[in-house]
Amino acid sequence: MTLVAAQRNSLLSALRDLYEKDPDRLLFTFVDDHGEDAETLRAAELTEAVDDIARALPLWGLAPGDRAVLVYPPSLDFVKAFLGCLAAGVLPVPVYPPNPFRLTRDLAGFAAVAESSGARAALTNGLFDRTRRAASVGRLLGRSEHDWPRIPWYRTDRRPGRRSRSTCDPDAWYRPADPDETAFLQYTSGSTGTPKGVMVTHGNIVHEIAANVTDLRLDDDTRGVFWLPQYHDMGLINVILSTAVGNSATHILSPLTFLQRPSIWLDVMSRVRATITSAPNFAYELAVRRTTPEMRAGWDLSALEMAVTAAEPIRTRTIRAFLDAFAASRIRPDVFYGAYGLAENTASVTNRGQGVLRLDRQALAEGDVVPVEADTRTALSETDAQDAGRTVEYYGCGFSSKPGDMIRIVDPETRVPCPPTRVGEIWVRSSTTAAGYWGRPDATRETFRATVTGDDDPTGYLRTGDLGFLHEGQLFMTGRIKDLIIVRGRNVYPSDIEDSVRECHRDVRPGGVVAFALSPEETFPSDTEGDGVGERLVVFAETGRKRIDADLAAEICAAVRKIVHADHQLHAHAVVLGRPGLVRKTTSGKVRRRMCKADLLSGAIDREPGTLLVSVGRTETPGRPTEDPS
Repeated sequence: MTLVAAQRNSLLSALRDLYEKDPDRLLFTFVDDHGEDAETLRAAELTEAVDDIARALPLWGLAPGDRAVLVYPPSLDFVKAFLGCLAAGVLPVPVYPPNPFRLTRDLAGFAAVAESSGARAALTNGLFDRTRRAASVGRLLGRSEHDWPRIPWYRTDRRPGRRSRSTCDPDAWYRPADPDETAFLQYTSGSTGTPKGVMVTHGNIVHEIAANVTDLRLDDDTRGVFWLPQYHDMGLINVILSTAVGNSATHILSPLTFLQRPSIWLDVMSRVRATITSAPNFAYELAVRRTTPEMRAGWDLSALEMAVTAAEPIRTRTIRAFLDAFAASRIRPDVFYGAYGLAENTASVTNRGQGVLRLDRQALAEGDVVPVEADTRTALSETDAQDAGRTVEYYGCGFSSKPGDMIRIVDPETRVPCPPTRVGEIWVRSSTTAAGYWGRPDATRETFRATVTGDDDPTGYLRTGDLGFLHEGQLFMTGRIKDLIIVRGRNVYPSDIEDSVRECHRDVRPGGVVAFALSPEETFPSDTEGDGVGERLVVFAETGRKRIDADLAAEICAAVRKIVHADHQLHAHAVVLGRPGLVRKTTSGKVRRRMCKADLLSGAIDREPGTLLVSVGRTETPGRPTEDPS
């Protein structure tokens, strides 16, 4: 029987029931870098490991309410440690494990999370602890100027007083006095700003997992294959915690395994006859580019019922390309489902999205939602070439199944609710809306307690910072408020520009494009032609070539400018070309536009050996169209 955590008081009560009723149920299988099953975890084994860690934490000086950062490479050790913290009443703080040999890049963010959370300890396993110690020796020898936070480290795979099943006592685990009590801190990915610690409650987890069962159609026959980062809300809650209470038999891969060999993801799905997977848009693009027709012909994906796409804008062209490429793998044409969520709402806001809505691009630039034809919800036909410049497509993000949920579209400036035909900020109030930001009461009031003006609704809403609209009850997300490019009063979404640039030239890497705007006051070291009038568009584009000559660089830049002008009637003031890595991303694959902009303004890209060219053109004059630069 599939266990639904919402029928219990907490996640751990559901795990206790599973331990008693179905101890041999297979929950997790960890897949190694070769695509082989390396380790498994059944309900009894997980419960006993959780009990061991819960007993060890007080011996290490941790009490209920204390925080512990969880610093693990992808592994089942992380699963045990996270649940062990909950069982002891300790608040786990999952973090991206810093690369001990690249501390200049990673350590500052890790230290900021440790300090912000007030962590009393760091938990890890032997694999990471050995590399961390090796890096510390290098620091002592003068090879690094960075220090780890001054907190004690403990290995949970080497615990004092291991217990046998006969002494395992889940009934002694910590029980929250109130479902609104904070269970853990989820630090946001920082795709648009400094990471903040979201206080996710025990009640939030219960309701989110219950929604998973409904939205993802989980049952005793569910078989999932995922590579999502374990410290990211999607991977942690929708995959790991849902699996821990028996909602799926899940195969987990390391994100690095997927990035190095995307074929392993597909190979495992075929081998275990997976019924569900989930990934950001870029993963499906990468799967098409990095697999061959021969590989696809050898896979059988006919058992796959849901391929969820979330965590970044959903590109209809990606869905088409994936379905076309994997038709030989017998994938179903209706397998894709869009979703929308954020850490501040525990994970999901909406799910089960399907269908394409084609809008008038010019009207959308004015903030109006104007379908150019009937809702093509059941069709995925390619946009006609003559319509490409005047229309834009959005894939549905679905609906909310959580009882009592409220989603409103609100003008972010006036806080007045928008009519159905206007784009506005997505505001949410849900049983999964988190309690706020750890130690940041002002930010909590601003983000989690927002009220609308102009009607009698007293609800305190979560401001998502995302723009979108509702069409026939389904949510469509158009972009981030902070990323919006405003030119002559027109709202231009950087993701739309990036979509155009991805396919403008054979040497542009589709997964390595970012667009953002500079204000009139902002300039960068090699900017010799900016006149300080109006916002200026900048495009970063990665190229897969190790070497590129001036003629080819000029050709790529011209192609970028030509497509940007043709599709968006904009001039690209600067085009920056570079090797893979030029475009900054979060650990879950989201583009970090603000960090890319900071690299440009600071001159950091000029010092980066991978940067091949910065092409700067004249600034567009407000009030008149830009001539075709080609």
